Amino acid sequence: MAGLHAEELSNEFLKNFIPETIFLVEGDVPVTIVPETEAATPVTLPQPETIVTSTPDTKETPAIQKLSQPETLTHPAKFSVIGENVKGVAVLVTIADEEFRKLPQLVFLNKILQAIGLQPTDVAYVNNVSGANTLFEDLKQALQVNYILSFASRVESNLPHEKFTLYNPVKLGGVPIVFSHALADLENDQEKKKLLWGALQKTFL
Repeated sequence: MAGLHAEELSNEFLKNFIPETIFLVEGDVPVTIVPETEAATPVTLPQPETIVTSTPDTKETPAIQKLSQPETLTHPAKFSVIGENVKGVAVLVTIADEEFRKLPQLVFLNKILQAIGLQPTDVAYVNNVSGANTLFEDLKQALQVNYILSFASRVESNLPHEKFTLYNPVKLGGVPIVFSHALADLENDQEKKKLLWGALQKTFL
């Protein structure tokens, strides 16, 4: 901690150095007897030097203010996450929050997971609430990621990787990613279902 400078000391602080009244007691200190015809020379004790701080328009030195703690900046969350994520499988979407909350009960999605040997507790349902492309590195920081199933949610990364295309599994940082159309587009489209099933077989089976 830095020492206080002299100009920061107040008069009251200096008086604390010599708080007692000083007396001269006969017998303890030699006394010189002065003839009555001569005036006794008064003994003057040196006074402590007074340091006056220059504070305009104030009579007292302002108290040293306690330094405030730096404010903690909060950033809006990039992801909303539901699920226990037992096996580190991220089911990535970019949809409205009301629709996202229903994903664990979505029959069609549960059938997809069961087909590759997964239970709802094995995955993390991840909604990209920012709306921007999901940065792979941010997702890895947010939760454990061993696999990614992306339903119409774009992913980008600074890591080298193959070109991202639908139903073509790509490994990114050792993590397999399967890109698919949105769940609503898949449910009633047999051709897209076949393409997704082929990509899932390459990744999980």
